[in-house]
Amino acid sequence: MMRVTQLWRQLMDAELAHHGLSQAKWRTLAILAMRPDGMIQSELADELGVEGPSLVAMLDRLSKDEWVERILSETDRRCKIIRLTPRAWPLIEEIRVSSEKIFQRTIAKVDVAPLSVIEAFFIDLRERLYNDLPEKKRHHRGERRATCGLPTSRDWSE
Repeated sequence: MMRVTQLWRQLMDAELAHHGLSQAKWRTLAILAMRPDGMIQSELADELGVEGPSLVAMLDRLSKDEWVERILSETDRRCKIIRLTPRAWPLIEEIRVSSEKIFQRTIAKVDVAPLSVIEAFFIDLRERLYNDLPEKKRHHRGERRATCGLPTSRDWSE
């Protein structure tokens, strides 16, 4: 699974090269697109699998390029909510289209089972992996989102 993920990212890098986006940038933007209401900085770091300080530098660059904005929470001023700017949404559509092209060239041509079965497998696997996380990791996310005034539904990994 890890090698498949690496290859997918390499294909996406090639597909998005004309935008000058690094993998770190397009992945950050794609994850933020799944949460239009925004994400807490620590939550975004968790999703990307990076430490907070590494994310700060990335967000500085994305903010400078006007792809993301940092907003202080109205309910807890300690929370920095990160969300896409209106300028970023057309780029998100291009990222989606690029992903769909790769999907059509690769995954859609795999003839081992109906795609719905494979999708159901990965959804079930995602849930099992999430439920196997230590308690601290599973529930802190929802609590942090609630504290910062963000919706707490668990659609984080769509």
